[in-house]
Amino acid sequence: MKLDLSTLKEPGSRKTLKKQIKLPDLNFREQIIETPYFFNVSLTIFNTRDSYIIKGEFKGEIVLQCSRCLDKFDYKIKLKMDNEILKKDVNDPEMIDITNIFVENILLSIPIKVICKKNCKGLCPVCGKNLNKDNCDCKSETIDPRLVKLKNYLKND
Repeated sequence: MKLDLSTLKEPGSRKTLKKQIKLPDLNFREQIIETPYFFNVSLTIFNTRDSYIIKGEFKGEIVLQCSRCLDKFDYKIKLKMDNEILKKDVNDPEMIDITNIFVENILLSIPIKVICKKNCKGLCPVCGKNLNKDNCDCKSETIDPRLVKLKNYLKND
């Protein structure tokens, strides 16, 4: 998203902006994060002597993949923004691209372990069937390898 800051010549001036934006799909932790929906953006840009301060919020939905069942689901995002762009780091002071700020804020808001719902059952460790959709008849008796000898101890008596 490019911001036209040609009207913010004087330090102390500000500009308010409300619009819908579309972001490209994101590549994060070897996964593609889909962004098929528009984001609602509400920003106020302040011109200071040395920088531009961008405050506001944006909301929308992204598509993530559940860590347990591997199904895709919509994940709601509502984030506050408070960023500063130094004027010395800007090539064109009248037109600034702030897409990276949105992407960075989205990536920082994604939890480490993404789960589609609290009671997600995940996949069967034996057959790989999604346990949220239907049950399987697999018997998954997992024994800690450190305790295998104790299991056999009671059989010997």
